[in-house]
Amino acid sequence: MGLDRYAENAWLRKEPTSPQEIAGLMSIVARCMKDASVEDISDDLRFYTSFNALLALADIALRASGYRTASQQGHHTRTIETLEFTIEADSKLVRKILAFSKKRNTASYDSAGSISEEELRQILATVQDLDDRVRTWLRTTHPELQLL
Repeated sequence: MGLDRYAENAWLRKEPTSPQEIAGLMSIVARCMKDASVEDISDDLRFYTSFNALLALADIALRASGYRTASQQGHHTRTIETLEFTIEADSKLVRKILAFSKKRNTASYDSAGSISEEELRQILATVQDLDDRVRTWLRTTHPELQLL
């Protein structure tokens, strides 16, 4: 299944983007990672904001590809899944980010203090890796979306 199939299923809709929109989303990633670096807040909150950076990076790739998720239940999952078709992420990375999503939900809605130092370390490393991959992909695949 590709992005066109997701659109056929009404999970995505075609919509062009702009360099300004991509820059705005990149600023969200930067803000999230700045917030995640604050060691005086809980690991739960640092994990939560790191996950938001992952979601924004997946959205950047999707928007650069000319799509937007439909506002419906599961749209975050769909955004993450599309990494396979945008930056050609392997299924292992997609599954890892989806597992982070479940862990974020647990920490947000079920149990405070449920994020371990190791889980925080893993998500921070994943954000850095995905950020590098998305930036490289943008430069090579969509240079027209780069602000000078």
